[in-house]
Amino acid sequence: MRSVFVLPLYPLEDIVLLPGERCGLASSSEQLRAIVERAHDFGGAVVASLADGESVHEVGVTAIVSGEPGSEASLYGVSRCRLLSLVSEDVPMVRAERFPEAPAEEQRQATVARLLHTRYQRLLLRVGCEPVSISPQDLTALTWRVTAYLGLPAEQQQGFLNVPDPLTRGRLLLVALRDLERRERFLQPWAHLRTTTPWN
Repeated sequence: MRSVFVLPLYPLEDIVLLPGERCGLASSSEQLRAIVERAHDFGGAVVASLADGESVHEVGVTAIVSGEPGSEASLYGVSRCRLLSLVSEDVPMVRAERFPEAPAEEQRQATVARLLHTRYQRLLLRVGCEPVSISPQDLTALTWRVTAYLGLPAEQQQGFLNVPDPLTRGRLLLVALRDLERRERFLQPWAHLRTTTPWN
């Protein structure tokens, strides 16, 4: 049985909100402020999705608005959803459904989770960043956190959000980490010139 719901739609510009992550609210326009105000009727819940021209991506996240517009307001990503249809346009409302993680074999997930956790923490140490507290047991949460921390472009992050299962996402992230490790080894002789951006 599909879990279908209707919530205000909050379009995100050049940023992808991932489950378990937080992003600031750019409520500079009247329409965005109206969306945030309408969210209060739904307990602060919205559907957040990356804007793509005049439309948004089909896969987004349900999110909770915290704070007030104009101050330190932010969105907290709760879970993935798939947008089905636009219900109203004045204050955008969308019909969406839950988009749960596809099941995968637990032993394989555990193996990929351990490897991803180890390689990510090792890369952080190599570039002089503090290790982050991430549980190596929960592959789903780990993949969202690593995707957020890698600083990938929005379209690439959206690509990871679209992947239906954590095992595939974890394997793709391992490839991305391997490429970053190679780049970091190549740039090691110039480490003293590093800027505050960790992957430059």
